[in-house]
Amino acid sequence: MNAGPQSIVSLLTSANQRMVIPVYQRAYSWDEEQCRQLWDDIVAVGRRSSGTHFTGSVVMVLGGEFSASGVNKLLIIDGQQRITTLSLLIAAMAEYAREQPEKLTHVSYEEIIDSGYLVLKYKKGEDHYRLTLSQGDERTLRSVLDHLENPDVKVASESHRIVDNLALFRTWLNNIDDSNVVWDGIQRLEIVAITLSQGQDNPQLIFESMNSTGKDLSTADLVRNFVLMGLPMDEQENLYANYWRTIEETLGADSYDEVFDEFLRNWLTVINAPASIATRDVYRLFKRHVTDNGYDKPGQMANLLKEIRRYAEHYACIASGACEDEELRVLLARIRALDVTVVNPLLMSLFEDYRDGALSHEDFSSILRTTESYLFRRAACDVATNSLNKFFSSVIARLATVREDGGDIREAFEAILLGEEGTARRMPSDAEFERALRTRDCYAFKRGFYLLTTLENSYHTKDPLDFTGGTFTIEHIMPQNALASAEWRETLGPDCESIHEELVNTLGNLTLTAYNPELSDASFAEKKAHLKGGFDKDYLVISKELHEVEAWGEGAIRKRAARLAARALEVWPRPELSAEVVASYKPAKKTVPAMRPMTFREVCSAASIVPGTVLFASDAGRAIVAEVTDGYGIRLSNGEVLESPSRAATRVKELATGKRYAVNGWKFWHVGEDGPLLSDVRAGCLLRTESLDLKAAFWAGFYDYCAERPDYVGAYTDPSDRVENKGWYATFGLGRRGAHATAYFVPRDSWIGVDLWFTDVSLYERLVVLRREVEALFADLGGKISWREPGEKTRELQVRLDADVSSEHWDELFAWLVKGLLRMRAAAKMLRVESDDAADGDQSDNDKLHESSETGNREPAKQLGESDFDEPGILIKISNVSLSEMSAQELYDRVRGNWRVSFMRARNAKLAFGVFDGRIVEVYCIDEWLPVGQGEVAEPEGGRYQFVGHLASNELRERYNGQLVASLSRGQNPIRYVGGA
Repeated sequence: MNAGPQSIVSLLTSANQRMVIPVYQRAYSWDEEQCRQLWDDIVAVGRRSSGTHFTGSVVMVLGGEFSASGVNKLLIIDGQQRITTLSLLIAAMAEYAREQPEKLTHVSYEEIIDSGYLVLKYKKGEDHYRLTLSQGDERTLRSVLDHLENPDVKVASESHRIVDNLALFRTWLNNIDDSNVVWDGIQRLEIVAITLSQGQDNPQLIFESMNSTGKDLSTADLVRNFVLMGLPMDEQENLYANYWRTIEETLGADSYDEVFDEFLRNWLTVINAPASIATRDVYRLFKRHVTDNGYDKPGQMANLLKEIRRYAEHYACIASGACEDEELRVLLARIRALDVTVVNPLLMSLFEDYRDGALSHEDFSSILRTTESYLFRRAACDVATNSLNKFFSSVIARLATVREDGGDIREAFEAILLGEEGTARRMPSDAEFERALRTRDCYAFKRGFYLLTTLENSYHTKDPLDFTGGTFTIEHIMPQNALASAEWRETLGPDCESIHEELVNTLGNLTLTAYNPELSDASFAEKKAHLKGGFDKDYLVISKELHEVEAWGEGAIRKRAARLAARALEVWPRPELSAEVVASYKPAKKTVPAMRPMTFREVCSAASIVPGTVLFASDAGRAIVAEVTDGYGIRLSNGEVLESPSRAATRVKELATGKRYAVNGWKFWHVGEDGPLLSDVRAGCLLRTESLDLKAAFWAGFYDYCAERPDYVGAYTDPSDRVENKGWYATFGLGRRGAHATAYFVPRDSWIGVDLWFTDVSLYERLVVLRREVEALFADLGGKISWREPGEKTRELQVRLDADVSSEHWDELFAWLVKGLLRMRAAAKMLRVESDDAADGDQSDNDKLHESSETGNREPAKQLGESDFDEPGILIKISNVSLSEMSAQELYDRVRGNWRVSFMRARNAKLAFGVFDGRIVEVYCIDEWLPVGQGEVAEPEGGRYQFVGHLASNELRERYNGQLVASLSRGQNPIRYVGGA
């Protein structure tokens, strides 16, 4: 890799060299904001008498490929947006120079063309164009350049960004007082040119770390580059043209920044269920999916893109109505109208089951109707939706198990919903739903229009009315301003004010009309008789009462509300299953949470099942043989290739019996003639891999939950930037020495807990004295309280709760843990108050430091010193680490973490800690750390320093990439240090 400054002009005018944007790069996406920034920079430097302007970096790959005419191809992997925009500006200047040469005197049209800024004048074909964009933009840019050379050529309009930005530059050139400053500014632009050698440097790693100016890279950009970058050029172009471009078109031409990213998150939610996926984790999990399934092996990327394309088709049906089946399109449109997008991964998973034949059309349609009912009933009853993303993810995993076992997916889905009775995920009962519709404010209800239009069209199933044109609005039959009318007050009677307040916005008083302004605040008789839109002429079934009554008062409103609410029970029905069936689908209490189902590809990778491995099964006395393919499918004896064990087993049964029914392929196939069942192989893989992933997912979700709780953030600070935690506990600082709080998540034994952990014996003894008051703090927490004796080696107050730790209950667990941590902090404050009183206000520097950050005085950390740690095979030097942007509390949070380092020997190690506002500077020199066994403590001679804990050095290398976190204690007061290599 070579890097150095270079003028942009020298790059754009290099002889016999053209720049090519690879197909894996995103489409040209700069808009007016980015163009204006570049323009302003160019004009500013152009107006100066001297100097240059740095405009970012350009990363290029030298492929060493020369065309027949001797032109070298230079691949641009970062900087294409800037180069494309500059090319458009120069094209606009060439036009301007040709049309107004008297204004632009520093350069001519001929000079721009002849110097090769835009075209290589004497080259033909692709070699004629200095810059070649990726598909979608290429034709438009070439037509712009062809039009520049020959005005009779029409400019193509496929890329509206190119057309629009070219027009911007034309306008700005016409409006500037001196266009020469623009050309002068271009001449003074500099870049850092980073040139990579094909086959020697890793462009993917460099690309992921760079995006110096312009628009941030979307997840789709990163994924596309990861998929295509590094492959031979012909394979890149083939995969892009046959797969990736199709995916783009399926999701929408301008889908990168929003739709494509959201699709990727939804797809990964499906394949990682029951874990819910945060946006920040999408790219990391995508790369893991690729490697776990062997898609990164030669020739396998097409299989990955087939999978993505298939799910993109599902997503387009769900999110944009691209479904060809009329009935499914209508049902999905109704779900889409509810705007509850967290259900989309579940719908994608169900679409996959329908495509595979695991769901019939009838069952899939029924599930969609049930989904709509579930979502709308909850909305109508104002049931919070914040737990649904985790719940739907758990449903995906539970239905996957049902499918693999050959069970009834439709029945299971209905039973899962009904089984949530009494929880935040419940499906409201008929009584709750009907009562809510009769009494709630349906006018301010976000789904009010959907409610009325869907009720009306329930009477027109064969020929539904179109309410999408914006003509119809919600009409108050009794006007909102009715009390200003003596006639309306007389109709409503002596309690007119209370009746009006209670009923004016309820379902019984609302209808639909295309003539809202005409009807307005008129009396009921006038509204009925109005020439346009009068109720006597209304053809809507939901308004039929308006034809039949002469007055509109309390009784009529309540009667109509009851009729429409009863109709709603039919339109949005609740499934009916026996209590025994519902109970049969409930997960056992206090069990390990449902794990993410492993794909056949992942099992093959984890268990070293290679292509060519023979799978055996016995069915009705027949020996069945299949083979694992290069693409990790299963090839049957008739040559058919299926993607999963269950699909393959189902197909075997269908071929044998002529009937199609689901079969659990994991319990059907053996690996080798006398080998284990695939289900046993998968179980072994899950035991090895899922525990860490589960804990990491739990703590990531917990930190996100805490970040949204102002009471937690006020007490402990925002935990969003904490490192990934794959352990069973997490600690939290209390702003004082000698104690910290801990939260526990122990899925193996199905419990969670919180505790106060003390390293200062005197503090713990004081807490024990306050035992009765402390226990009163935790009386409503619902867990078992336990205390250690002061003389024990471990000094701890713990509250432990046995719980169902399945992922669908995580929000409840998060809430309990936060409540417990806040109570632990309150208990610790009892000690602080007592200590402050006893010491008459005397406080340690460390306590002052942390309290200052808690009360909002966020003094910056100044510096962190240096240290050498030496151990055979590892040498880590920490020096001049700048923490100038960190607050005191942020540094404290960073350095107080749980990581421990053992089996480490260090001599003459010097640690410098802390440094806030010049108050604290402590330096400790340690002659030696002794190697210790796991969980043991080594005390050097004199007992002044302790080294605690365990983390093997090879784990240090693998997990933390050179970052070292050590924990020491001086006496009873912990001193902690963190450094980066």
